Amino acid sequence: KSRKDLETLIAQAYPIGRLVDMAIKTHGVSGRVTSLLITGTEREVTVRGFQIRELLGLRDTIFVIDRVYDESGGVSSFIFSGRGWGHGVGLCQVGAYGMAVAGANYKDILRKYYRGVKVEKAF
Repeated sequence: KSRKDLETLIAQAYPIGRLVDMAIKTHGVSGRVTSLLITGTEREVTVRGFQIRELLGLRDTIFVIDRVYDESGGVSSFIFSGRGWGHGVGLCQVGAYGMAVAGANYKDILRKYYRGVKVEKAF
């Protein structure tokens, strides 16, 4: 993502000025980024947890950051490389929540994450 695009996204929540850099501060035991330091010309902020995904428009918080530099040595874009959507097994709580907010019922959510199952009353 371009520095300018990320700067626009970040400015919606944090007035940092011009985006200078981002650095991963901590990882959880699963390898997910749990805190991210964002440096701007006006201030630094630390973003934590799920808010990292939301703020940067990422699919998951398992990622590394690479940078592309311009002629003056400033960052022109950031490349987020990661594994995609969660652990890849079973139901994703974030995805299920998003489906529910969008109006899906529990049967639709279960069928999405557990393909080939039949949801029925067992008692």
